[in-house]
Amino acid sequence: MGLLKRAAYHPLVRALWPFAGRTSELASVAAALRSKGAVLAGPAGVGKSRLAAEAVREPGVAVVRATVAASGIPLGAVAHLLPPDAPGHNVLRWAADAIATRHRTLLADDAHLLDPVSAALVHHLAADGRIKVLVTLRSGERAPDAVTALWKDGLLPRLDLAPLTLGEAAEILAGALGGQVEPATAKRLWQVSGGNALFLRELVLAGESGGTLAEQHGVWRGQGEIPVTTRLRELIESRLGDVTTGERAALELIAYGEPLPLAALTRLVPEETLRGLEDRQLAAVTTPDLVVRLAHPLHGEVIRAGCGALRTREVLRGLAGALESAGPRTPEDLLRVAVWRLDSGTAADPAPLVRACHIARTVRDLELAARLGRAALAAGGGVAAGIPLANVLSYADRYGEAQEVLAGLAGAPMDDQTLAEYEVVRALNLFWGFGRAQEARAVLTDARELMSEVEPRQGVLTVRSSIEHATGLFGVARATLDEIRAIGPCGSRVTAGVVGVEAYLLLGRGLARQAMATADEALALIGRGPEQELPSITAAVAGAGAAASVLAGDLAAAERFAGIGYRIGEDYAGWDRALVAFAARRAQVLRLRGQVAEAVRLCRQALVRLRGRTMQAGMCLAELVHAYALAGDVAAMQGALRLADELVLPGPHETEFAFLLARPWTLAAEGDVKGAVEAALGAARAARGELHGAGAEGATVFPGYELLALHDVVRLGAGERVADRLGWLAQVVEGDLAPVLARHARARTPAELEQVSEALEGLGLTLHAAEAAAQAAAGHHRDGLRRAERAAETRAWTLARRCGTARTPALVGLAVPGLTARQRQIAQLAASGLSNPDIAERLVLSRRTVANTLVQVYERTGVSSRAGLARLMDLLE
Repeated sequence: MGLLKRAAYHPLVRALWPFAGRTSELASVAAALRSKGAVLAGPAGVGKSRLAAEAVREPGVAVVRATVAASGIPLGAVAHLLPPDAPGHNVLRWAADAIATRHRTLLADDAHLLDPVSAALVHHLAADGRIKVLVTLRSGERAPDAVTALWKDGLLPRLDLAPLTLGEAAEILAGALGGQVEPATAKRLWQVSGGNALFLRELVLAGESGGTLAEQHGVWRGQGEIPVTTRLRELIESRLGDVTTGERAALELIAYGEPLPLAALTRLVPEETLRGLEDRQLAAVTTPDLVVRLAHPLHGEVIRAGCGALRTREVLRGLAGALESAGPRTPEDLLRVAVWRLDSGTAADPAPLVRACHIARTVRDLELAARLGRAALAAGGGVAAGIPLANVLSYADRYGEAQEVLAGLAGAPMDDQTLAEYEVVRALNLFWGFGRAQEARAVLTDARELMSEVEPRQGVLTVRSSIEHATGLFGVARATLDEIRAIGPCGSRVTAGVVGVEAYLLLGRGLARQAMATADEALALIGRGPEQELPSITAAVAGAGAAASVLAGDLAAAERFAGIGYRIGEDYAGWDRALVAFAARRAQVLRLRGQVAEAVRLCRQALVRLRGRTMQAGMCLAELVHAYALAGDVAAMQGALRLADELVLPGPHETEFAFLLARPWTLAAEGDVKGAVEAALGAARAARGELHGAGAEGATVFPGYELLALHDVVRLGAGERVADRLGWLAQVVEGDLAPVLARHARARTPAELEQVSEALEGLGLTLHAAEAAAQAAAGHHRDGLRRAERAAETRAWTLARRCGTARTPALVGLAVPGLTARQRQIAQLAASGLSNPDIAERLVLSRRTVANTLVQVYERTGVSSRAGLARLMDLLE
């Protein structure tokens, strides 16, 4: 089916138009039409015409669409609205009478193209006031004086329609595609479209048609180059207008080179040509850096699509030579010259390609780094090219390719530092790519014995300690850190890595606050270091900080650490590994806050970045399963579990425990509460050492996991079975969380449960607080205290309502506080701050009736104050 035929019924035709997501602008136009009307201005394609059409969807509208063809004919644009015979004199009044007697509103679209007489007619109708006048025009275009006078003389207000914001574009995309859109994809489409609604629509249609925009795991994601369709090219070419051969050549150079230093570009293009492009708003020169860009991102897409292979190579050769002559000074300059040389077929020396591969890897543009690394290796770069290439491929989750490259380098002569880099890449590839932890540790142990220099030996041992910690060998990891220090003083990079592992080991002992402080110390050390930013080490440290903050009960700090890690993924050209890992961290915080729908959204967004079977999938899918289970969505939960079987490569203890902690809630969601309790107890036993058999006899391998697992037993209604153990853990695990969870297990009266609920709410654990309040309500019911039961039940319902879709066994059967229509009306007025006499006067009731009704409201809801009533009514609304 052709694109045009398909577009006839595609929902994008309806939804991907500018009035979607522009409710405030639509309201402004509607308000103006209630008076005299308005002038709606904005750039081409921003959506003026559609917005105006939406604003006047009513009978009696006269529509005038100005065109270039009719602009030279007096009254040509309005001829269809006029009688066939014009009078010999006072034509303007005759035309105005003809339109005003038959219509209530005039819409003049593209009024900058009106002929002078039609423009005068529109001005006359606006001044006359008999009908409303709505005018659209393109900003930056010269309009007839009569049209300009509409707002300059104060006849009509001018409303300038700006390009779509990122939020508006994301809203439109989600509505048009009928589902969740990956934020990075929404941002890219918004940037390329320049916020132009028409271009955005065309990009999405082109992406769907070309297969570069597709749905994965319920999330729309764009991959690859955006296809430039014939229609999109024609739209852009019409905006570019007629350009000379010299101007076209200049536009091609800018399209391939932007942002391009003016000093480099003027070596290839006469300055007067650039001034002409700037005057016509086809190119822009920013100050004070004097960098040249095209006026719109899509101009570059279309210009590049119009260049053949030979012309492209010619342009790139010219750009590389010009920038080299201008003297590239920054890493970005070196990277761009290397890419231009590669793509123009003039990259013969492997050294610049190796440097460029390192630069691209540093900013985590992994696809580009892999291209450059392969080219450098093919050009004879040897070990200097192969090691960074293998590193890049491993970071990009292309583990098999990395292994092949590494095998090709085996036996090559290497100094200690090069050997350390080689063996570290090989070990991490074995561990993260294939789950072969023991072999990875052996590689690093053997490498240590082959080296005499201090820093390389420390480096391989630091990586080995991180693998030991990840696989639950905490005691072994501590011994490795001691060995690193015994070798000699540590440099800044090694120190940062060591401190990061120490943060995790402190967390493993339950020393959450110390782990948080150590993570912050490591981040500060990285920030002060003389080397470039260390994204891998920074991400590892941020992960330790986030996990420690959760265990300490400081969800705000957990969000801060998770945000650091997630931003690394975003900043480094969409580093998938970091984005997936920290999406799981952020989802964990959301789940603990009870925001399970948001946790699901984040995890689903991350899933589209997974490549095959990988360790990175573990935490993310465990959180997704956990969130679905808490929401009671059994079908989605089971689907996520099946996906986990396909995608998760086991290995890290965090992944194993994440699934162990989710397991009780999957059983509870299926109605097996007894089985859920036993599963939670099993997770606690695993945390005591049965999973790996590590740790000293009688010691807790990971008290934090045990704490969370045993509290799930409490949430599931069997707190008496774990109260003593939780009390002991509260003495071991640092932070504010452990004592509150232990109090929950020990609580025997409804009053104690209500206090626990308040404490949990104070920590941000809204769902847990709702469950404790529901347990208090059940206790009051057993005691026959009806009013207290209502109060606790209302509190539980109120907290649960803040959690959206969350459904757990403790919350089953919670009743919505029931009020009659009259009770609700009086309660709402009381909640708004009105006194009883004020309410009685407004509703023409006696004060006694109002007072008695409020007593009934308080009795039914258990609320005892107007402030509490206000909070409740907000939720009921």
